[in-house]
Amino acid sequence: MKKFRDISRMLNIRKDEESLVSLLMAYSFFMGGATALFYTVVASSFLVSFDQLMLPQVYVVGGVFVYLLGLGLTRVQKRIAFDRLGENALLFLIVSIAFFLVTYHLTGSKWVFFCLFIWNRIFVLVNGVTFWAVVVKVFNFQQSKRLSSLINSGEVFSSVIMYLAVPALVKVLPIDSLLIIAVGFLLVCAVLLKQIHKRHVTTNHTRIEVKNKVADNVVADAVDPKYYRNIFLLALLPVFALFYVEYIFFTESRSVFPNKESLASFLGFFFGISAILEFFIKTFLYNKLISKYGLKLGILILPLSLVFSFAVSVIYGLSYDTAAIFFACIALSRFFMSAIRKAVAEPAYQVLYQPIQARFRLNIQGRIEGRAKAMGGLAAGVLLFALVNISRMDALQLAILFLMVAVCWTFLAFTGENSYKKMVREKVFQFPEKLKKKDAYVPAQKASGKAFEQLTDQIFSPKEEDRIDAALGLGDTNRFLSYKYLIPLLQDPSKKVREAAIYTAGELKRPELWPFLMEQMETDRYFSVSFEALVKSGPALLKYIEKSFLSNNDNRYRQLHLLKIVEQVGGPEAIRFLRRNLENPNRFVKDKVLEALRNLRYTCNSTEQTFMLNELDEHLKTFAWLLSAQHDLTEAYGPETQLMLNMEREKLRIMRKAFIVLEAVYGSRFHAVTLLKSDQSTDARDYLTEICDLLLPENVKNKVLPYLDSDSLDEMRRRYAEIYPLASLSVEERLIDIINKDYTRISRWTKAVAIRELQHFDAHIVTPVLVANAVSRSKVISQTAFYILRIVNPARFHSLLDVMTRNNDAFHLEIMKPLEWLSREEDLLISKLRRLRETRALGGLLSGELQKILLTSAYFQEEGGEVIDLRKHLGDGDVSILVTYGKLFFSKIGVLEAGNIRNVTELTKMGVAMIPNVLEDTEFYVVENFLLKDLNITQNVEESIEVQ
Repeated sequence: MKKFRDISRMLNIRKDEESLVSLLMAYSFFMGGATALFYTVVASSFLVSFDQLMLPQVYVVGGVFVYLLGLGLTRVQKRIAFDRLGENALLFLIVSIAFFLVTYHLTGSKWVFFCLFIWNRIFVLVNGVTFWAVVVKVFNFQQSKRLSSLINSGEVFSSVIMYLAVPALVKVLPIDSLLIIAVGFLLVCAVLLKQIHKRHVTTNHTRIEVKNKVADNVVADAVDPKYYRNIFLLALLPVFALFYVEYIFFTESRSVFPNKESLASFLGFFFGISAILEFFIKTFLYNKLISKYGLKLGILILPLSLVFSFAVSVIYGLSYDTAAIFFACIALSRFFMSAIRKAVAEPAYQVLYQPIQARFRLNIQGRIEGRAKAMGGLAAGVLLFALVNISRMDALQLAILFLMVAVCWTFLAFTGENSYKKMVREKVFQFPEKLKKKDAYVPAQKASGKAFEQLTDQIFSPKEEDRIDAALGLGDTNRFLSYKYLIPLLQDPSKKVREAAIYTAGELKRPELWPFLMEQMETDRYFSVSFEALVKSGPALLKYIEKSFLSNNDNRYRQLHLLKIVEQVGGPEAIRFLRRNLENPNRFVKDKVLEALRNLRYTCNSTEQTFMLNELDEHLKTFAWLLSAQHDLTEAYGPETQLMLNMEREKLRIMRKAFIVLEAVYGSRFHAVTLLKSDQSTDARDYLTEICDLLLPENVKNKVLPYLDSDSLDEMRRRYAEIYPLASLSVEERLIDIINKDYTRISRWTKAVAIRELQHFDAHIVTPVLVANAVSRSKVISQTAFYILRIVNPARFHSLLDVMTRNNDAFHLEIMKPLEWLSREEDLLISKLRRLRETRALGGLLSGELQKILLTSAYFQEEGGEVIDLRKHLGDGDVSILVTYGKLFFSKIGVLEAGNIRNVTELTKMGVAMIPNVLEDTEFYVVENFLLKDLNITQNVEESIEVQ
């Protein structure tokens, strides 16, 4: 088993891929063997039975038949799932060949080989709707690029065996009986295909084709017409070339080997050698070549190879006439059509389907496989018929004409690769619309238009309405000194008056009022209205902000608020200000600067790029550390535990930061990372992976791709461990490692959750860690550390309590004293934060935003059966009730359940008494409405459940 795993690792097969890859390789092995025997026997029998002039005719007939069959498959594809379609197509192939064999043995007609020669094309078509359909549907973008060639190498390996076995087999068996062995191989393929579908194809894979019975014009609109035309021609030309080159090769071979057995032996030997080289190219070179040189090599190598071989054959033929060297060059071209086409060109071509939306991808692939390839064979047959039967061209003239075709093909391949890049870069996603925040303040009344003197008299009026009227009216007086009279109103004890004054100050845009607005912004209650007022001043405000920013180096929160204003103001001056602060020593400030630059669509210059890429490296290093920590904790903690959920959030947060850097350095295309958790995740992941290939330098790409194209956390961790080596730690060591991690890299909430888990370990080891964190200025960390310390080492807890009492440390005493009687872990701040996050309306908030609700709202925890009077806790009534668990019964509206948020003002207008019955143990908060508005929280205004 270990040896098998080593082989899988060497071939870049991941653990969860082993079963499917093994079955697909077995399928391709038997399909390859059947194809090799069938092709060799039928080709040699046809060439000996018919004149060479029949070849173009059979190409034409075959092209028409396969084209019609392809049209039929496209129609059927809309009606049945791809797995059933593949099984039925393979069954049709087996039954039809068996019918022709019986007919031949009964009649001996050579026309059976005419039909069977056409059936060579059916093998290709059936392989497209069985083997390649599974690859496209089950594998994602990167799996398709990485594994397509490898799993198809089974076909190459069996082809080698069968082709090289033909010379020996024709000596002991009648050549026609080899077709019976081919049918036996197809029967094995049918069994394997059934197993593949049974084990690895789910309803998610089949649902797209069954459900999306979309009209042809809808599918056509899903792909850029120019791109569709390019991939159509790039599918047609290899088939055209195959038939064209095959004709020259067959006619030259027949003249050298006139008898059936010798021709079959030559063809078997030739295609066997070709298959050996194809096997080595597919297995050992394809992945390295594509990884290093990209898709361009994959779609250019075949036309360039043919240009080379036909150029040599034409030059030699013109100089020395067609002879042995000419035949050798034609044979080399046929080798390219066998080995290079199958080993490199076809797998690379499959990647061209990946930029197409997943729900249309298989439909479009079916069209092209059924139509373009059929038309390629038909076009070759018609052209050859005209050139050979009518114009009587010889092999050299045909070679000259094809050289021109190969040159045009090379040009088209360049165009196709560029259109592929364009398609990837311009892929359009549906990003969710950002909820637009309502204005923080909208005057409830218009300015009265009173005289300036009358308004100034109202400034100190005892009536709130008069002071509001004065605040709003001063903005319309057009008096130079009107701003001075706003200053006392900006400090008015009435919330409504102060909000009106702040609003007017924003309308006036006077620099003299900016310090007062900055002061108001420090109060949560007036933050949003002050913020909007300052933004109205526009670029003129930026110089003042720069001075304020420099004088508040020790006040991180003030600096973050100022950066938010700068971002909102926008424009060249704002970008210059942000660029000057790119290397701010404070991590939080630096991250906000980068985010603001990203939001303003700024792309960094070469000087800034080095710094930003260092930031990217730091983020990815932190992500690798999180992966390692998650791995070390997996056995002890389930995926649904709070610690592991927090680790997932930390990973998501740090990768968002990493992609913000990528956007700032390489452009906005990397914003698609925000869709990785949406229903567009497959397309977004494929798009991001290819954008990384196209835009990122090798050293950056290698650090980003493991996040995008790893199919399991273990795989991702292993790949990142190769870039950022990290030690494996015990659960206890890893928890302490998380607690000691730089707080700029991991949230306080996650640290607090890790601290809580220390209660399960030896007190002697964890006490120093708990004491160090207990004295933190973070309330959530300090409370959790003190709580666990009281459990594991009560003596040390009480000694610390004595120290805090002697030092009169009010902050920590406020935390510690309730812990003397607090007996439930569910009462800790970290548990309350968890329950807030589980509330539907708050699930998308950041940890800091949840903590703001928790620490600034009135908290209630009541037992079932109680009746509580909330009136004294509602203040001016501009609040809402948020229930996290339990049920409150209110008159007239019934029950408020967990997750409900109701505005008290609205409830009061409905005549609801604020004296609810507690139906069961309930936790709820009374939250200021301004806070919910600032956080863009939608109120739950659905009718509550009526209780009889």
